[in-house]
Amino acid sequence: MRILCLLSIGLVLLLSAGVADATQCNDGIDNNSNGPVDLTDWYCKSEDDNDEGSFLSGLPGDDANSPAALDCWFDTNSGSGDDGCSIHACCGIAGECPDELGGAQFDPEQCSVSQQCMDNCQPLVKAGCDCFGCCKICTPENGCLDVFVNPAVSPGCSIGSLSDPLVCLPCVQNNDCRYQDSVFASGFEVALLVVEPLGRILERATR
Repeated sequence: MRILCLLSIGLVLLLSAGVADATQCNDGIDNNSNGPVDLTDWYCKSEDDNDEGSFLSGLPGDDANSPAALDCWFDTNSGSGDDGCSIHACCGIAGECPDELGGAQFDPEQCSVSQQCMDNCQPLVKAGCDCFGCCKICTPENGCLDVFVNPAVSPGCSIGSLSDPLVCLPCVQNNDCRYQDSVFASGFEVALLVVEPLGRILERATR
């Protein structure tokens, strides 16, 4: 009987630990009721992400970077200390650097990405994105758009506002540090085939 009690207590503790460790992006629940679940949702950038309803992660200390010093967006913390990434957001903006992104601090000669950053961040990057939160997202309503979804750059960006360039800033992906050759369509990773019509890509993604 005593052994049974100890086993029961151990099982309860184990289950409790599992519940405590669960986040909105790894709990198997469609927390924002939009169809995709966990990492198949646009808003989930990693299993540690605890906000399935926005591009914020909901984690203490994350999404606090200045646009003038973006780190690896996918490591769920702020600062370059653990990833070696620090780049101005305007390195990913075509044209003039907006004042609100710290245009006065922008030096286009300082847009290279270190090997340390690539080694640490690239394995974490989600399909369709670069290391700094510039993502190619495809929806039936908007087609495919390259936009900054990183809240440090586009704080109000959502799937519903992708086509508004004042809310979701258009961007150019960093070719040195990105998830290669894919888009993020309707909540699923899709190979980017330039010769394939968008309609067929979206159809395949939503099956």
